[in-house]
Amino acid sequence: MSRLILLTLLLIFTGFTSAQVVTFNTPSNKVAVNANIILTWQYNAPATAANGTATGILSIVNSGTKDTTVIDQNVPLAPKSYQWKVNVPPGTYYLTLNDGTGDKPTGNFDVFDSSAGATPTTGPAPAGSSGSPSTGSSSSSSPSSAASPKTGAAPAKISFTGSDKLLFSFIVVAAAMMHFT
Repeated sequence: MSRLILLTLLLIFTGFTSAQVVTFNTPSNKVAVNANIILTWQYNAPATAANGTATGILSIVNSGTKDTTVIDQNVPLAPKSYQWKVNVPPGTYYLTLNDGTGDKPTGNFDVFDSSAGATPTTGPAPAGSSGSPSTGSSSSSSPSSAASPKTGAAPAKISFTGSDKLLFSFIVVAAAMMHFT
């Protein structure tokens, strides 16, 4: 009987780790500094996680230097969209959204200074596409000095990937089985 209970607990833990962002859409090809844009993604959540409490970490990564800046540490995932005021210097970037199962990157897009009247010279990424940038993704780097976080910002939140959660679930179940046998 106790093993049936433990198996049930294992299945519950596994169910909680299955909510994830499937696709993170790339912003339009060229985005102006200080523009307000809507970021969207596809989110699959089990019925137990559909209450809107799941959050993710939204970051922007400079494609050339791999400098990463956290935009928001508590992005609600259930609304499947987020309004962001572009506050990075001109260049080529990609966004990542970490839902606890790892970073989901967009494709590359260009940020340009509209007040200078010039657009970036690099090639555009297709709008609405998703996937890893051609140079690979970076899970952590030091923030860019030009786009450093505000003074007094909260420290970075530790985020476990889905495989970490699953491993932890197995360890808890194994410990419980050893205790009750």
